[in-house]
Amino acid sequence: MDHLFSLMERFVPEALEIITMRYQILRLVFYQQPIGRRQISKALNYPERTVRGEVEVLRSKGALYTTAAGIFLTPSGKSLLQEIDQYIPFLYQTQTLAYEIKQMFNLQEVIVVPGDSYQNHLVKKDIGIAAARFLQRILKPGCILAVTGGTTLAEMAAAMEQGPGMENILVVPARGGLGEDMEQQAGTIAARIAKSLGGQYRLLHIPDSLEENTAEVLRQDSHVNEIIQTIKSSDILVHGIGSALEMASRRNFTASELKQLHDRGAVGEAMRYYFDKAGKIVFEVAGIGLERTDLDKIPEIIAVAGGSHKGDAIRAVLNGCRTTALITDEGAALKILHNNNGNKKG
Repeated sequence: MDHLFSLMERFVPEALEIITMRYQILRLVFYQQPIGRRQISKALNYPERTVRGEVEVLRSKGALYTTAAGIFLTPSGKSLLQEIDQYIPFLYQTQTLAYEIKQMFNLQEVIVVPGDSYQNHLVKKDIGIAAARFLQRILKPGCILAVTGGTTLAEMAAAMEQGPGMENILVVPARGGLGEDMEQQAGTIAARIAKSLGGQYRLLHIPDSLEENTAEVLRQDSHVNEIIQTIKSSDILVHGIGSALEMASRRNFTASELKQLHDRGAVGEAMRYYFDKAGKIVFEVAGIGLERTDLDKIPEIIAVAGGSHKGDAIRAVLNGCRTTALITDEGAALKILHNNNGNKKG
């Protein structure tokens, strides 16, 4: 496939330009419908006359339809967009980045979507769709799936395709809530995924950050302990990755704790653990749920995060936290690979 696109680039580059343009138009309509031609022109930086012509072609092919409210994607157009998605890594050549990261960190799977979610919020939706498709591909009947919270995983949950119920799927939060918006909390995401899959879910109604003595008392509660043991028996974990100082701020760290993070070189955070560039844990927050020692027993551990601003954080977590798959974007991938000398996972 890579060879085919390389050949097309040399022989008929205008064909690739048309494919790219039409893909971008379909994608934008999918996310922002109803939308006008002028909005498409402005968002994609194409002349309005060009957009008008391409929209008309796509309409004649049955991919789009127009009303007084704007342009919409037809069911056929949505299906076409989903089919095209599998070729996008070759079209944008992000498969090369994915291969390099896969080899560098000894991962089983890496998916890199085009663009930078730090610059374009629609790219985060692309990451969510890619993560949802990957997850639905590896899920099996009887699985226990654990998920963390955050905006990117919320996009993944939103992108889960409704379908026939998968037998005995159980979805659980990997930890307590962080206090973020309800839609971004691990429990909400777990429930939404379970409903899409036709599975069951269980919740952990406990704050993410606790005093250690409080956490210890809660662990003794039989109901809490039962849920914790279920979480620790997960077959698949999907977690986000945050920049260390950003996550510390959201957890209302004290000035002293923030200074500790800075002095210890913390750059990335995942599941309450803060990692330096080499992947060493330099700080952790007491809480209830999955612990780092539990990860060795979980067959599939999928990290989902993107944005050039998170490149260093993702690299730090990959260096220090067992991971089997990474779903990210081009902006983060380039940053992960940039100046990685001395930080490569052994």
